[in-house]
Amino acid sequence: MMKIIDRIILFIQHKKLSMRAFDKSINVGNGYTSKQSKSKASVGSDVLERIIDVYPELSPLWLLTGKGAMILDIDEDITLDKTNEPPLSYTIFDEIIESKIERIVARQLKAFGDKLENVPTMEEIRKEIQNNQKGQA
Repeated sequence: MMKIIDRIILFIQHKKLSMRAFDKSINVGNGYTSKQSKSKASVGSDVLERIIDVYPELSPLWLLTGKGAMILDIDEDITLDKTNEPPLSYTIFDEIIESKIERIVARQLKAFGDKLENVPTMEEIRKEIQNNQKGQA
């Protein structure tokens, strides 16, 4: 299955750029794209945002899912239609990001809840203080 980094490499080849030139254009360290490609690692959301900002012709839907065309017709896809609704590709992109954010928040809330379970209650703290005071007396 093709990963996002594989689609990034295809886009770089399409643009006839070197990986170094691409890395520089999106303001990441020299060798970032090559390293991610070799290790089949994930690409951070901050990097994805930079790629989409720097290369508005690149379809976010294609980049994230592989669906649709790699290159957008900018005049057609970026302009709003008569109902002022964003293009479908942007709506789907927003839904993907929202879903990822919801999963991250749920994971963080669970971790926080797990930590809270280990925090003593006020009653437990009061009893421990009383016991310590009795032991010192």
